[in-house]
Amino acid sequence: MDLAQLLAAIAEGGANGAQLAEHFGVSRTMVWKGMQVLRQEGLVIEGEAGQGYTLVSDAGFGRHTLSWRLGRDVTFFDTCGSTNAEARQLAGLAEDPSGALVVANTQTAGRGRLGRQWESSANENLLFSLVLCPEVPPQLAPVCVLSWAAAMAEVLDCQVKWPNDLITSEGQKLGGILAELSAEAERVRFVVLGVGINVNQLDFPGLPQATSLARETGEPRDRARLLAQLVEAVEAVPTQGQPDLSAWRGRSHTLGRRVRIGDVEGIATDVREDGALLVDGRAVLAGDVSLVSE
Repeated sequence: MDLAQLLAAIAEGGANGAQLAEHFGVSRTMVWKGMQVLRQEGLVIEGEAGQGYTLVSDAGFGRHTLSWRLGRDVTFFDTCGSTNAEARQLAGLAEDPSGALVVANTQTAGRGRLGRQWESSANENLLFSLVLCPEVPPQLAPVCVLSWAAAMAEVLDCQVKWPNDLITSEGQKLGGILAELSAEAERVRFVVLGVGINVNQLDFPGLPQATSLARETGEPRDRARLLAQLVEAVEAVPTQGQPDLSAWRGRSHTLGRRVRIGDVEGIATDVREDGALLVDGRAVLAGDVSLVSE
């Protein structure tokens, strides 16, 4: 019995155990056991085997809740080393890896850019890796990543910092992106888009520039619902030919400011069509951006 389908059935208005058992071709005891598994994911389901089941709260988080929310199979780990590593392995084995999604409650070897460790409290945030197959040459894959970041910023109502951060208008970090490319000479095989979003975590010891959605708004967020919104937004971005960077420019926290990237300092004036940041006319392809006080 597919528990995501069982969840969908009770979410539509509920049904008693006998009806559900007949629908799924299982015993009422199996239906009851399925309800127990769903409850363990944080869903509030009222009713027992001989009664109608009612979904009182759908704010759960786990494999079946996520599969129901996203309408697809989701590879879920309570704990894993790295969602990017897991997604890359899945993608490498699949004939068509597009849309593969790996989610974890916590990571033991989460990484940011330049090999940095990604710190995240368990059970409070979003840690996921989505496999995408843009129809672009490999040199345009970084531009796709910028477009995907802008799409997520629209959902989160935040800004983007070149090249890979999701931040508030005050510059506090809400999330980060680590994209890993698998490509041949002239085509992208797949991109693993690794994302970490600070959702409900409130304390960030030793990270004064970090914040979360709950910290900014004063309200906790439903992580499963938010994940579905983010994935939908990313997958809606056109990635054939030359990706459009207008959405990124509109959400940019970097453009128009004086920045320093390595030994380059000046005004960030635009982002080039290959994703390079233009600083006083000079193209910077990679590096960490620091704002420079005037």
